[in-house]
Amino acid sequence: MTTIGFTPEETAAWYASVPKLALSANAVLRDPEGRVALVRNTYREGWSLPGGVVDDNEPPADACVREVREELGFEVSPDAPVRLLAVQWAERGQGPVQFLSLTFDVGVCPDPSALRPQEDEIAEIGFFAVDELPEDLRPFMRARMDAINAGGFHDVAYLESRLR
Repeated sequence: MTTIGFTPEETAAWYASVPKLALSANAVLRDPEGRVALVRNTYREGWSLPGGVVDDNEPPADACVREVREELGFEVSPDAPVRLLAVQWAERGQGPVQFLSLTFDVGVCPDPSALRPQEDEIAEIGFFAVDELPEDLRPFMRARMDAINAGGFHDVAYLESRLR
């Protein structure tokens, strides 16, 4: 079988030649006062938005909801409008691939005291006002949160992060 005039071998060679890209999904989960949930991971310094790598063939919004469930023990309501807030591209750094991070609004957690951090991955969960984000918020996350806040949590922000 051929694909648009290409042999299977030509198609495979083309896919092997294109740049590789890792995809991650992060969540903006707010408390009833509008503060944003941030996490301290056990494996790196600083605060981050909850989230992680999108699994193979997994829709990014589904990955975001899964990561919130795994990392925070919170079930995003099926009725919650999971909305895209930001797209951030990062060039290849120490790793072998470029990164594309999608940040989604997953709604409000009515009882933050009920959150249960994933013990092997999350050291701490905190809620912060967007104008009082912690000093040690990871730089890529700060750029993303600044853009999301500037858009009033309604506009989709596109960012590029260069390491040089």
